[in-house]
Amino acid sequence: MASLEALFWVIVPFFIMLGILIFIHEFGHFIFAKIFHCRVIHFAFGFGPWLISRKIGETEYGIKWLPFGGSVRVFGDPTEMEELGEELSPEEKKRALFAQPAWKKLIIFSAGSIMNILLAFAVSPVVYWRGIERPYIEVAPPRVGAILPDSPADKAGIKPGDLILEVNSKRIETFQELVTNEMLNPGKELVYKIQRGEEILEKKIRLAKSKEEGAGYSGIILPGSEPIIGKVQAGSPAEKAGLKPDDKILAVNGQPVKYWHELSGLIQQSQGEPIKILVERGERELEVVVKPRYNKEHKRYLIGIVQKDVRVFVRYGFWEGIKQGVKETIYWAGLTVRVVERLLSAQLSLKSVSGPVGIAGITSQAAQMGLSHFLRLLVIVSVNLGILNLLPIPPLDGAHILVTTIEAIIRRQLSQKFKEAIFQTGFILMIAFMLLVTFNDFLRFREPIINWFKELLKQFGY
Repeated sequence: MASLEALFWVIVPFFIMLGILIFIHEFGHFIFAKIFHCRVIHFAFGFGPWLISRKIGETEYGIKWLPFGGSVRVFGDPTEMEELGEELSPEEKKRALFAQPAWKKLIIFSAGSIMNILLAFAVSPVVYWRGIERPYIEVAPPRVGAILPDSPADKAGIKPGDLILEVNSKRIETFQELVTNEMLNPGKELVYKIQRGEEILEKKIRLAKSKEEGAGYSGIILPGSEPIIGKVQAGSPAEKAGLKPDDKILAVNGQPVKYWHELSGLIQQSQGEPIKILVERGERELEVVVKPRYNKEHKRYLIGIVQKDVRVFVRYGFWEGIKQGVKETIYWAGLTVRVVERLLSAQLSLKSVSGPVGIAGITSQAAQMGLSHFLRLLVIVSVNLGILNLLPIPPLDGAHILVTTIEAIIRRQLSQKFKEAIFQTGFILMIAFMLLVTFNDFLRFREPIINWFKELLKQFGY
């Protein structure tokens, strides 16, 4: 039954979130089509055949069999011109979408994205009114806790205790902002303005590039990164040796360990030979022997442990909640734009992008952590959806906006066959892109996915 419960926590929250986001998006197109007196053929909650429906005026409203998201059909949609059939009457043409002035079409096409972004702004304050546990990294000041040996920051002369004030003249307020800024600039030289005691210094750091996701990093470690285990992977050397969540690692082969990042070097030194790990469990200390396993993908020895995520509970009053919510929504919107820009310019690897599988996994975790975490993820995904839909790539809304803009400039409509060819090609490329990011998700999460299927088969006696 454990696997069926896991299936519930993956599928149900994912489709609830997907349903909300798509319904709000389609409602945006619907409401502005109505405002501009276009003929709306139907507006539905869900997909597929009708479950129940009722025609009010000229529009059919109802619920469809697949209750996820929504669908709207506006008469005279430029992508469905072949369905119009015979010559239209002057009254029909007047209310067709394709015959509307360019400014009205631009608003209707962009309304879905606008609604998604407005939804994010509306929901984000609720997260902080309710209160939420946020990772310490998101609220911690950007103060250097430790430096990875021989890392870019180490070579640049950054020291533990330094406070990062700015990066390339951009104010840095939290450690998460520092990490995000570095991730988006792999291989680039950045100027760090730091405070060391009473001194204000500038240091140039050329960021390194991670092998796994192609993201940038300096080697600066968050303060308080204690070597406490948060998760032990199933079937890993650590699990076989008896390590458990909340174990605090004190030493490896007799060498004291103060920070989590120190573990990697000590594990690599073993070259696969068994290592003795001294841990603190509750009020007692115990020693376990672990034999590291070489991971071909990461090209290093691993024992299968994940650091415990330190969290801080935050809750705000009415006005402060609005301020924090708006601030965070703007942050995620800006981050989305920066990620897209770097992906399009090939400065960031596609491996850093998540598709449906990755989003479903994250949604599942957020749902199990509580309503505030689910709502916060809803805000993030809604902002992403709103902005990404504005990209001028068929079949996204941004492509309709681009075509409408071009037609307004040249003062005539482009060939219907040309538009159909462009949108069909774009649709194929979009499917290929989604398959690629989904494949990356399966590679990234293949171990838990494989284990889940194994457990599911056991439930049915296989």
